[in-house]
Amino acid sequence: MRLGTKEQARHAVMAHVAHWNAQDKERWLALFADDVSYEDPPGTVASRGRSVMSDYAWDGSFTETKRWVLEALLVIACGHEAQVHMRNHGSVDGRPVWVDSIELWGVDDDGLVTSVRAFWEPPKEQDLEQHLAMTTWQG
Repeated sequence: MRLGTKEQARHAVMAHVAHWNAQDKERWLALFADDVSYEDPPGTVASRGRSVMSDYAWDGSFTETKRWVLEALLVIACGHEAQVHMRNHGSVDGRPVWVDSIELWGVDDDGLVTSVRAFWEPPKEQDLEQHLAMTTWQG
């Protein structure tokens, strides 16, 4: 695999935010390589493949009781990667929730996302943590 550029990495992150917030699943999924590596957060969720992005990342985030809007607060791109301070605004069971994450995105020479690692801590409310899927899903 040939590596992409910092411009491609920055573009992938910003396209991720735009497509996610527009709830355009098809365009969002097109950003990812077929064998994308996904860790969200590392240590609890680790898997590979575009289907994981569809079934877990997307379908797990947009449910009858969950919605998320992303805001890239800071994007630093170097080499073929971008590190992002992301604010995740959401609603879980009708209650407002926000989670800050530090994310590392890698791209190939086609600009497709090859890896995502999102580091974040769950909200302090115990009854919300179970709805975030971080402790119940293993790839």
